[in-house]
Amino acid sequence: MNRIPSPSRRVAVFDFDKTLIDGDVAYLFMNTAIKASKLRRMAAGMLMPVLLPFLLIRSGRVVAVSVMLWIATFPLRGKTARAVFCAFAAGVRSPPINVRFYDEGLKALAAHRRLGHRLLVISGSPQELVMQVAQPVLERDIEIIGSQIVPFMGGLIYRSYCMGPDKIKHARKRGVLNKSWDYGYSDSAWDIPLLAHCRHRFLVNPDKKTIERTTAALGGRVTILNWTDTINNP
Repeated sequence: MNRIPSPSRRVAVFDFDKTLIDGDVAYLFMNTAIKASKLRRMAAGMLMPVLLPFLLIRSGRVVAVSVMLWIATFPLRGKTARAVFCAFAAGVRSPPINVRFYDEGLKALAAHRRLGHRLLVISGSPQELVMQVAQPVLERDIEIIGSQIVPFMGGLIYRSYCMGPDKIKHARKRGVLNKSWDYGYSDSAWDIPLLAHCRHRFLVNPDKKTIERTTAALGGRVTILNWTDTINNP
């Protein structure tokens, strides 16, 4: 699973949140867990004014999301990250969360598979969380890379944050980036470093600011995709 891609085999890399699915699973997980507990709501409410400035800068973002993840998962009571995320994933496609995969995204994956391309999903969300949410829908041949989570003082925190240029670092560390990829799909300007390593670049449902930032950074060599169909079975 971690081998270096063969030069003769093309590679398609996808972001996960708001690219293959219509939500952000890390945010949804933390929001759901925090809202379920009065103490967690109080802790998050008190700390949010302090954490907001950290969210606005890349170097501080991992601190803010680690604190919120810790609040959302404390106390673990001996549960592993896999068990915690598995319990959440079991209900993520049902009300009230009701996340859906974009049918156009699933069709794009299927098209690349038919062409024999290697398929990667690289996400800023925790890797184990993405794997649990994706498991009932995505095929097993898709390789998933995401942020790494570790236990800390009775909760979970981020050990490494797979966002922005760190996606490239994670990919190289896993041996899945050899000079460049062939196709890249994302919804976010945060993924400009990822798209810069792709020969063919696709923005999924981007807003105007994302289009402007991405095309300016990449010289306009970006294809805009509008994926709206999410009629797939829960």
